[in-house]
Amino acid sequence: MENFNAETTFEQYLEMVGVTNFEELAEEEQAKLVQAYQDELAKLVKMYEEEDKKNKTQISVMKNQMEVGFKEISKKIEKMKTVDATVKSFSAQIRESLVANKQALSELKNDKNKSVVFKVVGNMTFGGNLSGGNVPVEDRMEGLNVIASRDTKFLNSLQAKATSSNVISWVAQQGKEGTAGQTGEGLKKNQIDFNLVVASENVKKTTAFIKISTEMLDDVDWMQSEIEAELLRELLKAVEKTAFDGDGTGTNLRGVKTVATAFAITGADFDAPIDNPNIVDVLVAGNLQIELAEQGQATLAFLNPRDIAKLKVEKVSGTDKRYIDRLQAIGSSLLLDGTTKIVSTTLVPKGEFIMGNFDKAYLVEKDGVKFDIGYENDDFTKNFVTLLAEWRGAVVVKTNDRTAFVKGDFVSAQALLETT
Repeated sequence: MENFNAETTFEQYLEMVGVTNFEELAEEEQAKLVQAYQDELAKLVKMYEEEDKKNKTQISVMKNQMEVGFKEISKKIEKMKTVDATVKSFSAQIRESLVANKQALSELKNDKNKSVVFKVVGNMTFGGNLSGGNVPVEDRMEGLNVIASRDTKFLNSLQAKATSSNVISWVAQQGKEGTAGQTGEGLKKNQIDFNLVVASENVKKTTAFIKISTEMLDDVDWMQSEIEAELLRELLKAVEKTAFDGDGTGTNLRGVKTVATAFAITGADFDAPIDNPNIVDVLVAGNLQIELAEQGQATLAFLNPRDIAKLKVEKVSGTDKRYIDRLQAIGSSLLLDGTTKIVSTTLVPKGEFIMGNFDKAYLVEKDGVKFDIGYENDDFTKNFVTLLAEWRGAVVVKTNDRTAFVKGDFVSAQALLETT
């Protein structure tokens, strides 16, 4: 409404809208006018608030610009002061030398072979003329040079599954009796029965934490991310170790190696002892054991790097120096019979192996990896913060899938292959 402002009274508003007999109006009409007046005031308040907000934002921006400008000017002034001081100091030294050598300079006019020494100057070196730092400043390469660490290849081979529960369970078929078969006319049909057994694994927790000073977080902007990466690396290594061979008791996961079946193939399975069996023969036999258990074929075989290196350099025989070409090399990967990938990891001890159909091994995670940062005990007074990494989950190989995994050591397995 034109001319309406914060100082407009209700009486003035009535004049603006042409009402001169307010007291004579019905109560309903009076209420409408009062409400209309209040609505105009509300519009005005909103307009002022928006303008005030806009002004505050503009003022804030201008203050920031002034502050940045002031800092830049201050830097230039300080630089000018430094340069000026250097020039004055150098000029003063020249003046002092000229005054001190006034007589010699006068004699130089008549004797062109005479020389004047203003100052004896030594050779400048980094060692002799520099202290308190490096000139030029060192070129610091980005990142933190971390200690070499095991890749979590075994953990990455497990099938990922999420859960919101603290217990992972499954129903296993056991105690199967009877078989299907042909049935003659009028005869009893073949009956099959089995038991249903519920099995489970509990979710376990793995943790790690590290303390750092708040100065490290403030002064080195990449330090926090690097430390978190280190925590994650060590945390997952701990998870992998117990996922590999944990016994399932206490806070330990039940590892795949723990539930895997032992290597049990002998020469009898090949109708004759195998002469001078090698690592490849053991892996072939392990695959046979998995197939005989109706578990398909091994997708992965994990060996120690030393055993893989030995496998690569092994010859056909003592007299035949050709390399064994049973394995297929595709890039950096080794494949047995085109199906079983041989993976190198220091997680497996030298001389041992574990292989299996890893489509049947699950890493069940609850909430995944969680990072927390905070104070503990006297951290606050000592300017420390605690970075905590936590993982909760379980490793599951269902009851009837455990024959899909075979474990053993090469010496014992080779000895079995040489027997019937």
